[in-house]
Amino acid sequence: MTSCKVELRWLALAVLALLAIALWTAPAAAQFPEKFTNLQVLPKDISREQLQSTMRGFAFGLGVRCDHCHVEKSDDAKQSGLNYAADDKQTKKTARVMLQMVAAINRDYISKVSDMPAEPVKCVTCHRGLAQPRTLNSVLTDTIEEKGVDSALAQYQHLRQKYYGTGEYDFGETPLNQLTESLLAQKKTKEAVAVMEMNFASNHPDSLYAYHMLAQAHQANGQIEKALADYRKVLELHPDDDWAKEQIRSLSHSK
Repeated sequence: MTSCKVELRWLALAVLALLAIALWTAPAAAQFPEKFTNLQVLPKDISREQLQSTMRGFAFGLGVRCDHCHVEKSDDAKQSGLNYAADDKQTKKTARVMLQMVAAINRDYISKVSDMPAEPVKCVTCHRGLAQPRTLNSVLTDTIEEKGVDSALAQYQHLRQKYYGTGEYDFGETPLNQLTESLLAQKKTKEAVAVMEMNFASNHPDSLYAYHMLAQAHQANGQIEKALADYRKVLELHPDDDWAKEQIRSLSHSK
């Protein structure tokens, strides 16, 4: 009886998965043309199946649907569907340029950087499911500049909740370590310590790099006891770190 219930459960899940796939692909498949015009970058003799698979790759790579690049035929119900040949949208024009760039990279450069067979560059290589690919650091940096560090911290938590585990952004410790280093170089000490403390709260890092940045951020804000604790933690992890030893001596004498 238990085995039967398990099998029925898996069958139900399989049916739901197939329905989800059908719902996602059926509308696009139904309106996908049999013949193509205005192919300027892709091969003019490409098969319908190849073109449909290629377009689906673009959609998944950028996390978009067909209407990201293609316009509707008409507002008239009799003319529903997408006008695949039209060049009305800038995103379609941009896509052609990007395709030419990817082709040039794969044709002229990839083979020159490795003796091993290279993995070809694709849209998803850079986009990772984002229509506009950006690093987490660049997103947070802009927010700090425009709205302040509190907004950036909130944005980080929102993005982490939405995208964690999907690959769109790197939520590991390193990007926040690097952002903290950049903020310290700009003398934005309060922002630096806020970012680094959030890094520890979210990622619980134990790397030398992370503790150095936390210590420097605390030190830059005059939080000497916290900085000393950070450097002592560095020595627990890396007893031969002479720089941490020197910082402890210097900060201890300045108290």
